[in-house]
Formats: sequence, C-alpha cells, structure tokens
Amino acid sequence: MKRRLLLSTSLLAGACLLAGCKMTTAEPQPARLTNMSPEIKAELQQAIIELIGGEKVKLADTAFADSHQLFIERAILRDPQGLPIMGRHSQPAILLELQQADNQCLLSHPASGRSVALTKSNCQLSAVTSD
Repeated sequence: MKRRLLLSTSLLAGACLLAGCKMTTAEPQPARLTNMSPEIKAELQQAIIELIGGEKVKLADTAFADSHQLFIERAILRDPQGLPIMGRHSQPAILLELQQADNQCLLSHPASGRSVALTKSNCQLSAVTSD
C-alpha cells in the first residue's frame, strides 16, 4: 500500500514538473520583419501609439527590416521659412525593439518594460552584433 502511494505521488509530481516546463515562455529575442505591407505598417503604428502615446508616426517601408531597433525622434516644429521654432529641442530619441518569443512578434519599449504582440507581422530571429 505504501509502495503504491509512493509511486502515485512520484508520478503525479513528475507530471506536474513536465506540465510546468511546457507552460514557461521563451525569453524574447531580437528579431526583424520579413515582410512589410500597409496593413503591417498600420499595426506597427498602432502598437507604437499604445506603447509611447502621441499620434501616428511616419515609418519607412524598411522599418525593422535590417535591425531589431528603431529610434523615434520627436518632430521639430518649424516656422513658414522652415526654421526651427524655439530653437533645437533636447528630447532624446525613443528606442523601440522588435522581438520574437514563442514564434510571436512583439514590439517592445525597453524604457517602460512594456511590449505589444503583433498579430499580422511576420518576423524572424535576428543576429545581434556587438559594436
């Protein structure tokens, strides 16, 4: 009887450990986009608004194609002659990163620690080079 109880307990503990291993998520890794379309660009713009606020940003068709990082600078207000109003600004650029975890593309804002899942975008892991 004790042997059967010990065996049952061991099997149950083993099953719980295996289930726990499957429930863990992979650590997000740097990624880059494998495709760009107006629909994907709109999804990226909406994710950026969700992460940092503000209005829709202008994105190049090559955003996240060659790098997992994107720096966004605030627009400089200009007068009718094209000169900056109130001189130069000193606001730092905003860093966003494209990541992949469990075959899911994520747009991440490292400064806040927040990320948004991208459902329409396809990405692949990107080799990160150290400079």
